[in-house]
Amino acid sequence: MERYLLKHKNDLCGIISLDKGTGQLQAFEMIDPEKAPFLGNANSENMRKWWAIRAVPGTRKTFEQVLRDNNCISGEAYLAKNLGLSLNDSYWICPIDAKLDYDDINLYEQRQYYKTRIPFHSATSYDPNASLSGQMEKYWDVSQDIPILVKTASAFYGQQVINESFASLLHKRLGAGIDYTEYMTRNRSSDNSLQCLCKSFTSKEVEFVSALEIIESVKARNDRSLYDTFIDICAENGIDMENAQKYMDYQTLTDFIISNTDEHLLNFGVLRDVDSMRFISPAPIFDSGNSMFYNSERLKPLSRREILERKITAFHDSEEKMIAHIKNANVADLAKLPSPDETKEFYMRYGIPESKAEFISANYKTKIEMVEDMQKGMKISLYKEKNK
Repeated sequence: MERYLLKHKNDLCGIISLDKGTGQLQAFEMIDPEKAPFLGNANSENMRKWWAIRAVPGTRKTFEQVLRDNNCISGEAYLAKNLGLSLNDSYWICPIDAKLDYDDINLYEQRQYYKTRIPFHSATSYDPNASLSGQMEKYWDVSQDIPILVKTASAFYGQQVINESFASLLHKRLGAGIDYTEYMTRNRSSDNSLQCLCKSFTSKEVEFVSALEIIESVKARNDRSLYDTFIDICAENGIDMENAQKYMDYQTLTDFIISNTDEHLLNFGVLRDVDSMRFISPAPIFDSGNSMFYNSERLKPLSRREILERKITAFHDSEEKMIAHIKNANVADLAKLPSPDETKEFYMRYGIPESKAEFISANYKTKIEMVEDMQKGMKISLYKEKNK
């Protein structure tokens, strides 16, 4: 095993032990809970998960060559080679015998060393993408003052990328006062696949803390849902309770409207002040690619029952259970939404076949009708739909 100092900027949080070959985290020794992950409640089990999630999954096709070029057998080994650095937060690992300062190695200050070795530590490479998790092909463009995340989609007519742009349009039209990430779409010249681009919402002063890390920082209470626990912890750490509830209402409702099936706890969270460690606000809504029935080959529109039978990844495995948490279904003005006809034209403009675009817009129309019922005080349930 190899031992490293886990640091938050230059503050020592603890000591981690990594398997020398695989890069997997074997043990964690807490030193300063004030700065440690999981809001100071890190243990070895949580930290193993934290480290594994931070790494690039080996299933990403373009990453296989990166591992071979760097003599690494896993994403975790490559993450260690890059000191665990991330553009999302200020955590990193320092070899026990190294004399490194965060200002020497942080990804915001040393862009000129991109794809080369950090001059302050000869055994370390310098790749801001070493901590870029998720299944879609993606990379950071660090040539600008504000890093730009570039995601590529070639399967399903590139619809995951198109969905990001549609979600941006939807949030812009709604104008609900909830921050969201704005995506733009372009064609990649090399193979004509679609890419979406967005600016980073973190910086040297502001970092992202995932909902997973927040939820797992406390022992779950039997009388409180995880959904509400997230809101409670936000309020305890500096975010107004009413604002936290509004954010969750809005995010859950709009995810329902666009049929986002990928609402897992790494896809939302909060922004935190790097120095004070106080929460600033919910993070801008992002990562809506797995929505609008992107991977469906069906062309006949789904019934309300069929829509509610679909599985999602979130606090719950169904949309019915998720929307049951919404306290104010009127948080979104449906009159401001892109119309179903406009939605069909939007997807066709980006190359989606007309038959698929009709399928998307028809299901989207059904979702809007279901939310209209919610706003009238009606309960949306699979049981009710089955009995119709």
